[in-house]
Amino acid sequence: MSYAWKCDLLNELAVPFGFSYQFVQDIFTFRDDAWQKEFGYGEFYDLNALSMHMILDCEPVYFNYHGKTWLIEFCKGQYGINTGAEAGIYHADSVVPPALRPQTVFTAAAEDEVLPVKLRLTGPDCPLFSISQKQWRVSGFVMGTFTAPEDLILEAAVTFPNPDMCTAFTRAMNGLGYKSSELLTYQNTVQFYFTRPKSAPLMAPDVFLEKYRLLQGDIFCELFLWLTNPFFTTVDRLLYLYYTHPCLFERILCIRMFQKHRRKRQ
Repeated sequence: MSYAWKCDLLNELAVPFGFSYQFVQDIFTFRDDAWQKEFGYGEFYDLNALSMHMILDCEPVYFNYHGKTWLIEFCKGQYGINTGAEAGIYHADSVVPPALRPQTVFTAAAEDEVLPVKLRLTGPDCPLFSISQKQWRVSGFVMGTFTAPEDLILEAAVTFPNPDMCTAFTRAMNGLGYKSSELLTYQNTVQFYFTRPKSAPLMAPDVFLEKYRLLQGDIFCELFLWLTNPFFTTVDRLLYLYYTHPCLFERILCIRMFQKHRRKRQ
């Protein structure tokens, strides 16, 4: 099979999971029409991340604009056997008081509300990927790679439609603790580096469980690479698993935490 044929096949197989494969960077990204979009975002997703084998640094940025509370959340870390990063764009239907934001489910931005977002994720040794998209959730996942969240640097840039929305976002970033010198603003675009979260967590982290999940992630990555040896690209590794271990193939592509909720609705 040619790589074009294999990539087309893998993308076809990945559609039910809400992902698209990019061969040039060897990464997975969320599709714009992914079924995960219908569930929006709530902070309880992040609170349950460890139970879904995800160890993440998250930076939710809330701000009010045009009678709505908007949320742009940045995440980076280990998603099972994937090192990755995301930026999601959401909003409520009205202004939500700060005390109620943690228990509010925010709706994913519609097609005419999405913003251009650029993400560049760098590991301790080299850049992992760079992606620029205009959709509700911009993301990249490098399969078979293990990296602790604190060893990742996410360079993010968000472009807003007007100065008012840009200013509202910048003020929210200042409120989290980002200094003006840490934010580069030009033509309604805000660019910054996400290294350590500045927002206060809802709950104190379970240090023991985090270390345990990190150890699991490292072991699972090694098992994935060993099981799919001697293949070197994600498309070859996953198609090998699809034909020889289909259950593992499905399990691996459940990168995010929403699959259980989806099954309950069906």
